[in-house]
Amino acid sequence: MRGGGRGVRFRRINETPTMDLQGKVALVTGASSGTGASIVRALARNGCSVVLAARSESDLAKVAASCGADARTLVVPTDVRDEDQVRRMVETAIVELGRVDILVNNAGLGVFKPVVELTAAEFDAIVSVNLRGAFLATKYALPGMYERKEGAVINISSIAGKHGFASGGAYCASKFGLMGLMECVFHEARRYDVRVVTITPGSVDTPFFEQAKTTAPDRDRILQPDDVAETVVLALTLPARALLRELDIRPTNPSS
Repeated sequence: MRGGGRGVRFRRINETPTMDLQGKVALVTGASSGTGASIVRALARNGCSVVLAARSESDLAKVAASCGADARTLVVPTDVRDEDQVRRMVETAIVELGRVDILVNNAGLGVFKPVVELTAAEFDAIVSVNLRGAFLATKYALPGMYERKEGAVINISSIAGKHGFASGGAYCASKFGLMGLMECVFHEARRYDVRVVTITPGSVDTPFFEQAKTTAPDRDRILQPDDVAETVVLALTLPARALLRELDIRPTNPSS
């Protein structure tokens, strides 16, 4: 630092390196539409090779094509509720691309009914995708990251993982569970220099509302999928010795 009475000039000392996404291998679940598709494109733009996973191969292929001719993508149709399929998803990524540096647990399912109207099958399906699916993908992706002492797990949770609401029993239970699970994984993984970050957006303008058969808020003012995708990139590119363990994202001004 130098000063002469007319202002102060600062010199950066021991600048901390950030994670360089160029050449990293990212695996994104729930990648066939909405937020997952935006995350795929954002990671590809930043130089990642991206593995796209969801149940619909044709939808995944469309998202992969939207990344551009220069992007390196791999489509792996996967139902995250099925342990064998999840294990094969990770193994395929490693065989084809060498490793998994970044896992984005984004697959999600929602059914919104009062508990007295919710069926056990609906409850089980939501928990199987939102919580068990993230557990399985993380379980099989982490060993390679631990071995290399580098990597990141990014979880797309929800404000509903912190605050309950009427008709949200199953969805909130799955997201509260995800928050607890990933707080534990955070403590386990950091000793291997692996980051675990859980992002909790408010409402995001995606096809989720139609799939969940629920009314969307003002879709002109809520978050857009690209907002979440850029937050994922932000979390990944912080200085190497710093991480965001948990991050809420809200609309700047949700009122009309």
